[in-house]
Amino acid sequence: MSHPLKHRLRKRRRLHGRGTAVAYGTAAMLAIGLAGTATAPPSTAAPGPASGLPSGVATRAVAHITLITGDTVLVGRDGRVVGVERGKGRTGIGYSTQLAGGHTFVIPADAIKLLNSGRLDRRLFDITQLLADGYDNEHRERLPLIVSYKGDKNQRAGAERALRAAEADVRRELPAVHGQSLTAVRQDSADVWRALTGTDTDTDTGSAEAVTTAPGVDRVWLDGRVRAAPQAAADAPGEDTGTVQIGAPNAWKAGWDGKGVKVAVLDTGIDATHPDLKDRVVAAKDFSGSSDTDDRFGHGTHVASTVVGSGAASSGKYQGVAPGARLLNGKVLDDSGYGTYSGIIDGMQWAVGQGAKVVNMSLGGADSHGTDPMEAAVNELSASKGVLFAVSAGNSGPSDQTLGSPGSAAAALTVAAVNRQDALAPFSSRGPTADGGLKPDISAPGVDTVAAKAKHGKIGTDADTDGYIKLSGTSMASPHVAGAAAILAQQHPDWTGERIKAALMASAKADAKLTAYEQGSGRVDLTHAITQRVVAGPPSLDFGTQSWPHHDDTPVTKTLTYRNTGAEGVTLNLAATGTAGMFTVSPATLTIPAGGTATATATADTRVDAKDGVHSGAVTATSADGGIVVRTPGLVVREVESYNLTVQSIGLDGKAPANAMVNVAAKTSAKIWAPYDNDTDGDYRATLRLPKGRYLVDDWIWDGGEKYAMLVAPHVSLTKDTTLVFDQRKAKKVTIKAPVPGAAGPYPLVRYASNGSERAYDYSQAVDATGITLAQVGPNAPADSFMAQVSGVWSAARAGSPQYHIVVGRKGSFFTGLTRTVRRSSMARVDMTIGSAIKDAGAAPTGQWETPGFPQLTDSDHGTIGSRTPLPATRAVTYVSADQGLRWNLGVDLYRPDVTLPYSSIRGLNARDYRPGRTYHETYNKAVFGPHISGGSTWIGGYRSGNNYALCNSLLSDGHYVVDYGAQQKTVLTGGGKTYLSTTDDPCGNGVMRGLPKEPTRFTLTAESQRRLDIYQVSDQVSATWAFTSQYVDTNGPAQPLPLSTVRFAPKLSLTATAKAGQKTVVPVTVHGPAAAKGHLKSLAVQVSYDAGRTWLPVAVHTDASGKRSVTLAHPERPGTVSFKAALADTEGNTYTGTISNAYRTVR
Repeated sequence: MSHPLKHRLRKRRRLHGRGTAVAYGTAAMLAIGLAGTATAPPSTAAPGPASGLPSGVATRAVAHITLITGDTVLVGRDGRVVGVERGKGRTGIGYSTQLAGGHTFVIPADAIKLLNSGRLDRRLFDITQLLADGYDNEHRERLPLIVSYKGDKNQRAGAERALRAAEADVRRELPAVHGQSLTAVRQDSADVWRALTGTDTDTDTGSAEAVTTAPGVDRVWLDGRVRAAPQAAADAPGEDTGTVQIGAPNAWKAGWDGKGVKVAVLDTGIDATHPDLKDRVVAAKDFSGSSDTDDRFGHGTHVASTVVGSGAASSGKYQGVAPGARLLNGKVLDDSGYGTYSGIIDGMQWAVGQGAKVVNMSLGGADSHGTDPMEAAVNELSASKGVLFAVSAGNSGPSDQTLGSPGSAAAALTVAAVNRQDALAPFSSRGPTADGGLKPDISAPGVDTVAAKAKHGKIGTDADTDGYIKLSGTSMASPHVAGAAAILAQQHPDWTGERIKAALMASAKADAKLTAYEQGSGRVDLTHAITQRVVAGPPSLDFGTQSWPHHDDTPVTKTLTYRNTGAEGVTLNLAATGTAGMFTVSPATLTIPAGGTATATATADTRVDAKDGVHSGAVTATSADGGIVVRTPGLVVREVESYNLTVQSIGLDGKAPANAMVNVAAKTSAKIWAPYDNDTDGDYRATLRLPKGRYLVDDWIWDGGEKYAMLVAPHVSLTKDTTLVFDQRKAKKVTIKAPVPGAAGPYPLVRYASNGSERAYDYSQAVDATGITLAQVGPNAPADSFMAQVSGVWSAARAGSPQYHIVVGRKGSFFTGLTRTVRRSSMARVDMTIGSAIKDAGAAPTGQWETPGFPQLTDSDHGTIGSRTPLPATRAVTYVSADQGLRWNLGVDLYRPDVTLPYSSIRGLNARDYRPGRTYHETYNKAVFGPHISGGSTWIGGYRSGNNYALCNSLLSDGHYVVDYGAQQKTVLTGGGKTYLSTTDDPCGNGVMRGLPKEPTRFTLTAESQRRLDIYQVSDQVSATWAFTSQYVDTNGPAQPLPLSTVRFAPKLSLTATAKAGQKTVVPVTVHGPAAAKGHLKSLAVQVSYDAGRTWLPVAVHTDASGKRSVTLAHPERPGTVSFKAALADTEGNTYTGTISNAYRTVR
């Protein structure tokens, strides 16, 4: 049964959250996405991907994201892309908007070749994740990048000069990835793009050539964000550090405690004053931008004491694994638990430079196809410096292929989590990696782990002993392994990190019920590790994928080399475990001389009778007395029934086009493949091996100039090897005629979506380009499974002409060209009245529509934006398509005369039906602007399900949903002496939040907004405070609104927010929310101020026979402003007080 709250709100992503975004070419892009997360699971008191809000809850307020290309993406409610403003010199460049599995990408045409070649990070265009990471223009002025270089010194120097000339600032030197971290000013992004690509073409003419990286530039990545996100302890009986479970006391008795070994903890800092860590830290450095290296979050101190803690504060009870080792404190995550890729890589470089033998990284992000910068750094430093990186696997289990990065790096020792009984923790991320590699490598205790509590920490459940907390997560498992590695490094000072990794994996204790991609080689076992004199290499065996059918498979063999470090020879009995008959090893007995090596051959034979899919096994080598046990895990993929899908793109000249981007979307899952990924020869022909099934395949072709084509195969039934040819010559142009002579339209927006039978939505894409042509390839799809639309805004050239928001749709098939004359009788007319207190302002009518049966054409990436109309406007005429069952949510974007981007965006509370041939009236941006809760909206206000909640309360509403970019708003939620939320973000962007107490609790919600009075003229300061009681809401039922009420004032004002001075006026007063229900209002009081809030006068609230309320004001003779203050209480004890300063002006 699905949860009653549909996940719509998103907050900045938490490290190793439950959902991860997987890059194109491998698998699905899931709900939360890329941002890295410290690998303890999400806190129960923290925002996260909790489902449960009503359909339509806003993802966040309208925002702007300037891409690396210089183009600015406008993002509306629910994270929808409502437009793209091309950057300087880029009006000839088209773009594609792609939605899959909850992530939206906006990809300019001239980025295609770089994305295909793997030289450009696709996450630079992931609007969903950029927004979640706070990389929108409203939160960050500069775009953070990581650039790696290639070629000789002169080429690199030339590339660096070009970037400096484009105003890109170098923030860090990153030799581990042969590059630098840079930041680019948003307004200079187009110049930075030209420097990175070596182009200097003005694309306003549409004559840009396909680009590649400039000489000296190798790859460009987003410098992504990560965050620590620890999970609350399960509070199981008993408390332990996990040291006994892994055999650490036996190592101590043998004289091994890590003495002389430096272990770096790259985390949220360390509280070096804790008794368990006294004199343990030998060097510390901040890489997070914090004021010092102290731990004000609590994650790093817990991790550090698990590695080296003395246990002094607990009389030794909570001693760490390697108490003799010393710490390097690399603070790579700030006091809120956030960090960046570049900060983490810089910390890795520093740790190695300080002599670290072992580096613990209890953090990570989503794994993706290929190598990201953190993975590259782990592999490089491991190989060049001999250091071992112990990295947590992530907390996105129990699904397969949820392992995070950099734990996905081949050289990392990647750690899963088990409980005290060695059972795998449900949250522990599973392999294989996005590239199909065998991970994790090993497991360790990570459930209810007790370790040191940071003095200024914010997280964790207090343990029975003062000074300690309990946490769960792979973040807690990894330091157990790091401590074990430190002990082996002390015991074998000449061993490299690779040798230590092999020894720990070989001696691990396996659980026969678990697979290799769940537990790796097993739970770390120091008792055997310190006595193990035989190790195997490689430490794990990847047998790859065997293609279907399997009757003729060729067995795959791998060589295992066993090394005996002891002074005497040893004879081992070899055996293979796993699926019956699939894994074998030869010989059965192997003798290894003292100090020497011997080899064996392991084989995976997928011809045996077995189910298709991933199979894991192991080779064990055991001495006769059982004193030596060497275990090597292995993995092979027995492919399900699959076939080759070959795609080929052909340009207008009959040859390979300049640029092409193909996407293949499965119709019964969320998986997406990009067959041209890592295409280096540019022939635009590729073959994918895909499971039998139904697919949608599309190709966006650009000739590098003015010609674009979108070709779509809406229904590919893959039951045999298949070839699809996308020939640009077969695409036809789009011609739409609006119902007015001479009306011109913008670039058409072409949009289509495929519904999967097992998902609410699968895949959709939009293309906005000049000179677009369209064609369908192959057969039609069932009408209920595919929808295509072409949309845009048409209007005549003269100022004030009506604007026609047109959508032309088709079910079951794509367009091969389109010629359509739209009649006015098929449209609805909406006369818009638009106010403005700002002189010379303008407004652009906007439209967002819902398509019945195709939610992905509703919830993201669509909309129409008209041309600007001078304000105030008494009648801005807008027509919308009303003949296809569409439901429209109309609004306006507001512009100041000196700013190119809107200063405010107004949307309806809900979409509504507009009928053909009818006329409707809407009023926008008319004072008074103040707090608003609408009982008729499905998302404005506050909602709760279980202990999860969401808030979306606009303080500057004109009766609609309003976002004002010039306002600074702070929202705080407290209850029972605890703060649950404190944010300066728009409240609608804070996501579904968790952790409210189950029992009835009295809460206080405060919100304050400020904006410049000299610019905005009215409502410069607005505040609201709600006091209410809330308790657990049954998750089997619908979400329930929080008991929040508001009071709105509606005086008769001009469109410029003025009323006559020296006159009496009657001001209607309306209560919204639960207090508005009959018999639910206990009290209501109103005050007015005529001197901007310096003095307040009570005014009587009059209620007429029909129940309508009003107050009567006497405006002073002298022009000024009118401010309001309201206070109400309902019969359930919930209260509201609100203040609106300078709500309107009075004039002569």
